[in-house]
Amino acid sequence: MGKRLDEQYQEVIDLVLTGQARDASFRALLALLKTAPDSSVIRDGLGQIDPSSIANDQLKKDAADLLMKAGDQERAQSWTQTFDTIENVVPLREEDTPLRSIQSSGVTFDDIGGLENVKKQVRRRIINPFTGKRELFKRFNRKAGGGVLMYGPPGCGKTMLARALASECNAAFYNIRAADVLDQYVGNAEKTIKEIFSTARARRPVVLFFDEVEALAQRRQMDTTARVNTTVSALLTEMDGFSEDNDGIMFLGATNVPWSLDGAFRRPGRFDRSIFVPPPDKVARGFILDRLLEDRPTAKGLKKQPIIERTSGFSGADLAELVDTAIDIAIEDSRSETDLDPLNNSHFKEALQEVKSSVREWLSQARTFADYANQDGMYDDLAAFLNKYAR
Repeated sequence: MGKRLDEQYQEVIDLVLTGQARDASFRALLALLKTAPDSSVIRDGLGQIDPSSIANDQLKKDAADLLMKAGDQERAQSWTQTFDTIENVVPLREEDTPLRSIQSSGVTFDDIGGLENVKKQVRRRIINPFTGKRELFKRFNRKAGGGVLMYGPPGCGKTMLARALASECNAAFYNIRAADVLDQYVGNAEKTIKEIFSTARARRPVVLFFDEVEALAQRRQMDTTARVNTTVSALLTEMDGFSEDNDGIMFLGATNVPWSLDGAFRRPGRFDRSIFVPPPDKVARGFILDRLLEDRPTAKGLKKQPIIERTSGFSGADLAELVDTAIDIAIEDSRSETDLDPLNNSHFKEALQEVKSSVREWLSQARTFADYANQDGMYDDLAAFLNKYAR
C-alpha cells in the first residue's frame, strides 16, 4: 500500500478523532474503508476510534460488519456492545431527498427521430422488465435491475430519450442531479446517496436517472481528494446492492464523457450496458426538421433536402439552433405580423453560414478513445460510427 493511500485514510480518521462533524466524518471513513485493499487497513483504522464516541447506531453496526469481514470478531463485538438494536432505515419522503420525479411530458419514442437501435436496447433492458413482459422475466427468473449508460456528443437526444422513457415505463422515474448530492462537508454526500437508495427501494419498481453522471461517478485517482473518492465508493456500494436487494431498481446514466467514469461503474449490476447515442442520420435529420418547422410559416418553395444534406454531423440541438437562426432572419425581413416573409431557402442559406456543427470537436476527441482505449469493447459502436461517417 503506497504512502499516499495511508495519508488518505489518516486524513479522514483525524477528522473523526478531532470531532469535526464526527458522524459525517465517520460515515465517510466507512465508505473509504469498504474499498480498502487489505483487511489490516480496516482493523488499524477502526482500532483508533472509540466506539462510544459515535452516536449513530447504524454507523456502529456498519463498522462492526466491516470488522467481521476483516476477520476481527473481537473488535467487532466492541462495536456491537454499544447499542441494543438497529432499526431499519426509514425511507424518507420524496420531498426530503434529492429524488426529483420526471413526470410524463407527453414525449414518447415516436417523437424521437432515428436512434432505432438505441430505442430497441432501452426497451429490452428497462421498459420490458416493468411492463408487458414482467411475467416473462419472473418465469425465466430474470431480475429486473442493473443499468444502462447512454453516451455520445451533447445535444443528440440522451435526455430526451430519458423523458420518453419516463412516459413509457411502468415505474417511478427519478432524476438524480449531482448538484443535489455533492456537498462541501465530508460525509454529507454519502449520507444523501444512502437516503436516495433507501427511498428508491421502498418505491420499486424505480428507474434512477443520472444525467451528466460523470459528476458523481468520476474516475478515482490517488491524487484526488478523499471527498471525491468516498462519494464514488458510496455510490458503487449502493448500486451493488450487497447489503440490500436492488431487484426492481434500474439505473440509467447519460454522459458526454464516458472515458471520465470510474471503470468500476461498468461492472455487472451497475452500468453494465453502454449505448452510443450518435448524431442523427439523414432520415432522423429530416424527421427533426419536420418537427421543428411544425406551425411555422414556411414558403411553398422551401426545399428541405438540401438542408438535410448540408447538416451532416449536426446534433438535434444544432438543428434547433439552425431553425431559430433562420426564423430570426425571416423576422428581420418581415414588415409586420400581417405582412411577414415566411421561412424560405435564402433564410436557411444564410443561417447555414452562421450555425456550425458542435459535434465535430467531440468526435475528434472520441476517436482517440475508440482507437486506443477500447480493450473491453465499450466503444465498439462508437468506432463503427466513426469508421462509417467521420473519416
